Amino acid sequence: MAVGPASPLVERRARRWFTAVVAATLALLGACAAFVWWVDPFQQYRLASHYPPRFYTLHHRYINPGLAKHQSYDTVVSGSSIMESTPNSVVARHCGGIAVNLSMPAMSAAERKLMLDTAFESRQLKRAILVLDFNEFAGQPDARQDVAGPLPAYLYDRNPFNDLPYLLSWNVLLRSWHIVRGEESETYRSDPDAPWFWGGLKRFGRDEVLRGLDLAHLNVRFQQPRRTLPGMRASFERNVLPLLRGHPHTEFDLVWPPYSILVWLDFAQRDQLDVSFAFKRYVYEATRDLPNVSIIDLQDEATITHDLDRYTDLYHFDPGINERLIEAACSGRERTTLERLDESERRLRAQVQAIETPSGLARLVDREGSAAEAARLAAPPAPRK
Repeated sequence: MAVGPASPLVERRARRWFTAVVAATLALLGACAAFVWWVDPFQQYRLASHYPPRFYTLHHRYINPGLAKHQSYDTVVSGSSIMESTPNSVVARHCGGIAVNLSMPAMSAAERKLMLDTAFESRQLKRAILVLDFNEFAGQPDARQDVAGPLPAYLYDRNPFNDLPYLLSWNVLLRSWHIVRGEESETYRSDPDAPWFWGGLKRFGRDEVLRGLDLAHLNVRFQQPRRTLPGMRASFERNVLPLLRGHPHTEFDLVWPPYSILVWLDFAQRDQLDVSFAFKRYVYEATRDLPNVSIIDLQDEATITHDLDRYTDLYHFDPGINERLIEAACSGRERTTLERLDESERRLRAQVQAIETPSGLARLVDREGSAAEAARLAAPPAPRK
């Protein structure tokens, strides 16, 4: 049986129904976007004002660009998770001015550049403290670490027309609703002075560092990537050097942090010791003629790196060492020279050789033996006759 054409009345009703559905959908989406914009849980349009801020664990990449755009500061701390337990007030006390900590876990060199570019687009910086991590320069210059999680690059620019993934995200809408309702279904901090601080949540101590650790194969637990000198140099030249050269009026402190000595034993086990030292030497040579750049190296300080009670794993140290690092950067007393570079490498190689032997490793993991060995290794070399 043939079906005839729809009557004009039916067609008009269908058009009205379709228009009404589209209008209702757009109105609902607009209302959701307006609600998210007003609550702004990730502080992309303003610092938190309607409600106390929520700094959600592991959401640094969503919240830090908003802090970079809207917070008041003239000094930036940029680093991986080892620097998260550095309050802004600690930086301000040692460096002067007003500081913001824009550190992110498992940060790559490309992400560091994106984060600092966002900060520089917002204001001129007096100082930028860049705490360097060997692993951030692994892989291609634009590579990111697998454990880093999503990167919402659209939040780092000033283009409001690409913010729809934020304004219309179900997860962001749900967080906005939880904030308005006062619900606490996620872990977060509300302290803008130390938004990412985890120092009070971790247990520090030798036993914690050694728990489940295979001392003969240290990388089994952490699975750190293999690095090459050409690859690390290419990443540094793409992601860090343009920042240093492009902002000559900003004072940059490049800091080599004090990993535990077990990290250097891991490097030796994986044949990564020479490439690490070669890269440190390259960074020095690449920046030595830049008057706005200083290098601070704490990696041979045996009184810190051999004291496993100051760590919660191979890499992460207690907040007291964070403050020691900031003080060293801003005091200017420990800037690396060619002579210090040579001496630091000599010391570190000697420290690694000392713990590569069974007896040396046994002294390291013993509290009393560790303290005595650290004091011995930290002593200045005897004068040559």
